[in-house]
Amino acid sequence: MAEARKILLPADEFPKTWYNIVPDIAKTGKKLAEPKDSGRLNRMKEYVAPSLLAQEKSGAIEVPIPDEVRIHLIRTGRPTPLQHAVRLESHLKTPAKIYYKREDIGYSTDSKLTTAVAQAYYVINDGFEKIVGGGGARWGTSLSIAATRIGLKCDFIMPQSYLTLKEPHRILMEVNKTNVFGSPSDLTEVGRKVKESKKYETGNISLAMSEAVERAMEEKKSAFSFGYLFNFVMLHQTLSGVEAKRQFEMIDRYPDVVICPIDDFGFALPFVADKLAGKKPETRFIVTQSKYVPVLTEGKLDYDHADYAELTPLYRFHTLGRSFDPPMIHAGEMRYHGVPPILSHLVEAGIVEVRTYAQTECFEASWEWCRQQGVIPSHETQYVIKAVIDEAVKAKEEGKEEVIVFNNAGHTMLESSGYLELIVDKKLKLP
Repeated sequence: MAEARKILLPADEFPKTWYNIVPDIAKTGKKLAEPKDSGRLNRMKEYVAPSLLAQEKSGAIEVPIPDEVRIHLIRTGRPTPLQHAVRLESHLKTPAKIYYKREDIGYSTDSKLTTAVAQAYYVINDGFEKIVGGGGARWGTSLSIAATRIGLKCDFIMPQSYLTLKEPHRILMEVNKTNVFGSPSDLTEVGRKVKESKKYETGNISLAMSEAVERAMEEKKSAFSFGYLFNFVMLHQTLSGVEAKRQFEMIDRYPDVVICPIDDFGFALPFVADKLAGKKPETRFIVTQSKYVPVLTEGKLDYDHADYAELTPLYRFHTLGRSFDPPMIHAGEMRYHGVPPILSHLVEAGIVEVRTYAQTECFEASWEWCRQQGVIPSHETQYVIKAVIDEAVKAKEEGKEEVIVFNNAGHTMLESSGYLELIVDKKLKLP
């Protein structure tokens, strides 16, 4: 009997809980470092939904997913398939078995909708009328969709350069009634000061986050949304990993290698749980980053703010410094100075390996993936695919039949400028 190429989880088996890794980390004897700066922590209560702050500090391993959130996620395409990349395996002549989670097939084009819907739900339930976000175009797209479905007004601030480079994302946001602004902007005191200094003219995620926080703080009934870094974001991201674990059970397999991009490591956490518990000690975990934003290898592991203007509390994570101005790589969600404290902790503990890649080699890997599997990946997912191919080739050289899984966290049909640059100019501005 032929092995299934697509493993579908029935809707009636859709997970009812998220997985919270923080208590399991504490059981290892090395707790996550607590955030500092009580003044800013207390101020967060004014512009962050209390339910989300409660999740940030939750000691429960399984956190219930509200029924309304489950319904919205099912209606937007969950559970997503787990697929077997048979053609790529054959092309590489590798004994490795490669699986990928199809987070790219939903309306939002990527996996960020899992936390966007959850955050929008808690924001409106806690009495807010508007949700304000700051960050990359993919986060803005997911947040705009979630806000429309839940019934919230939405403002989104993203780097100025993304208004043109990521224009299709902006269009989708505007269609979903989101007001989109480029950063630095005239909307906020932070933005105006930066514009006057003529710094960061193309913008970056750290600055966009500061402007969004300031806007949420100043407007009544407005709440800020986080697309990255915070524990509750990672909590919501685990949904795809919880699904994938169940799908592997359906085919009696378990991954030997789990690979994720730096901006979406939550997928791996349900598998990390088994390693922490000693159930699957040999499983390896890989996170990918850009050589132009080498936060996990060249960043300092220290307390820093999540945003440029120091409006957020101090968290301990790998950081290139909140005023770091990242180069204009095409993987826009990776243009950020830090990483989630959970990921930093796992890297520091030696549980997660880091792979660093340049742009061109990732584009080449993604082209091969597209030719074999028929999916043109997002720029962030390109890095993961490069690591997947490297692992599959290594398995071939070592004669190992490893099971590799990765989160195909998005497709790039809404932002093809990077592919076009390489096709037309025959090279990338940043190789």
